[in-house]
Amino acid sequence: MSQDVVVEVEIRASVETVWRLLVEPAELVRWLGISATLEPRPGGRFRFELFPGQFCSGRYLEVAPPRRVVLTWGWEDPAIPVPPGSTTVAIDLDSRGSELTAVRLVHSGLETAMRPLHAEGWQRYLRRLAAAATGAEPPPDPSLPYQGPDAAPNPLARGGTQ
Repeated sequence: MSQDVVVEVEIRASVETVWRLLVEPAELVRWLGISATLEPRPGGRFRFELFPGQFCSGRYLEVAPPRRVVLTWGWEDPAIPVPPGSTTVAIDLDSRGSELTAVRLVHSGLETAMRPLHAEGWQRYLRRLAAAATGAEPPPDPSLPYQGPDAAPNPLARGGTQ
C-alpha cells in the first residue's frame, strides 16, 4: 500500500481567491500549466497542459466550494508511470481569517518511486499558487528544465534522471 504525499501551506489570501485559482481555467494557469479544461463538478473533466505536449488529466470526484476539491490525477504521457485516473488529489481549504487560507493537499495512490518527485513538485507548485493568490509574480515554473530541444530528461518518466 502506498503512502500519501501531504503538502501544507498558508496563503495570505481569502479562501474564495484560492478556490478560484483551483477551479477556473484562466486562474489555474497562472500557477500551474499553460492551458486547462476544467469542469469542476463530480464526474467533470480535469485536464491541463503543463508545457507543450505534456498533459495531466482526470475526473472530479468531489467539489465543495470553496472548501474542498478531490480529483483523480495522472499523466497522459505513457513514459510517466502514473496514468490518468490512477491516483487521487484532495485539496482542502481552511479559512484562518478574511485574508489567510490554510491549504492541505493530499496525493494518494502513488507508487513509492513517484512519491518524492510529486512531493517536491507539489511543494514548488503550491509556492506558485501562494504567489498568484497574493498577486505576486510566481517563482519559475519547475517544469522549465524539461521543456524545449535542450531539455533535461523528465525525472517522472521511466528512465529519467533525478
